[in-house]
Amino acid sequence: MRFCEPASGTEAGAPVIGIVGCGRMGTALAETFAAQGRPVLLASRGGRSASVLAERLPGARAGGLERVAREADIVALASPLAALHAEIAPRIRAHVAGKPVIDMSNPCGHDLLGHGSAAELVARLLPGGAVVKAFNCLSARQLAGVAHNGITLTVPIAGDDPRAKQAVRSIIESTGLDVADAGDLPGSRWIEALAQLLMRLEKQPGLGDAVGFRLLRLAACEVT
Repeated sequence: MRFCEPASGTEAGAPVIGIVGCGRMGTALAETFAAQGRPVLLASRGGRSASVLAERLPGARAGGLERVAREADIVALASPLAALHAEIAPRIRAHVAGKPVIDMSNPCGHDLLGHGSAAELVARLLPGGAVVKAFNCLSARQLAGVAHNGITLTVPIAGDDPRAKQAVRSIIESTGLDVADAGDLPGSRWIEALAQLLMRLEKQPGLGDAVGFRLLRLAACEVT
């Protein structure tokens, strides 16, 4: 698949963000970054959904999985864990070495098979990539509304590579979201557990995905 030429007016010097998966969450992420004028590369397993999305987003291009992983500076995985395991990881593994790789997945219990968390499994599938857990505690609708609803939600992140985490923190904060650092990659287990709690709360009548996570930083109290 041939890349289209990027639209003019993209943010100078901004990292190129590759998004693998153009479902609801991948689309919301692409729309958010494209609205900032960031260069975005899009890939989907079949290719069509990526091409259709790229046609309507300024500065976005569509391409094959391997090419997007190779040319992006940061790769965001917005695909189900089963698809990452079976098809996507083997195809992009050689192209993400040394790059921040954002894992956005929320697995079912049987997906992990003793790996601790989805992010830790992804790190094993992509041993050269610097995996950072992020964005899994937001719904697509919440992400799409970041610029309009006036509420600052918190995105917990976890990862072993400090530079990768800083790069991911930077692009998250640029959208107006808050970031909470949960430490190294095993901390992703708690982030994924938080997502499970939020999804459980969403089942309460009248809530749905109106439930979000916001970390409040309270002033330290003086001990007398």
